[in-house]
Amino acid sequence: MLHNRNVNGEIEHLDQLSRAELRELWKRELAEQPPSSLGRDILALGIAYARQERHYGGLSRPVAKELDRLLARALGDGNDTPELSATPLPRAGTILMREWHGITHHVTVTEDGFLWNGKPHRSLSSIARAITGTAWNGPRFFGLREVNSRTPENRHGG
Repeated sequence: MLHNRNVNGEIEHLDQLSRAELRELWKRELAEQPPSSLGRDILALGIAYARQERHYGGLSRPVAKELDRLLARALGDGNDTPELSATPLPRAGTILMREWHGITHHVTVTEDGFLWNGKPHRSLSSIARAITGTAWNGPRFFGLREVNSRTPENRHGG
């Protein structure tokens, strides 16, 4: 617990520093020039986050991937940015269920993909294909995307 107090102490003193001092600290700790538009509070939050990240670890891969997706979507002008999924995948540990021809299938979302029938899979589409024997959009098959009224699964009732 003493180690945690050290991290907390390193963060608590940030509110006593001036904006200029925080900008210098940002340069030292993050090895980059802070954006000129950031005020004192945001500089302190950024430094505190960097310190906590070093101590406790960073974001999980799915969270980092989702943040990258959102950033690309926010910065994209529509010309070069590939179409990104509007629906992010659920967090690791989530169990997706789908009934198909009287059999209920359970898929667990993992950090690196999905687990179905005790075997890892990289995509929901590969699982949907294994279940149905045909090519499906995996997120749509498991109800993570809206169904287009003209898709086969909607016409045939899956």
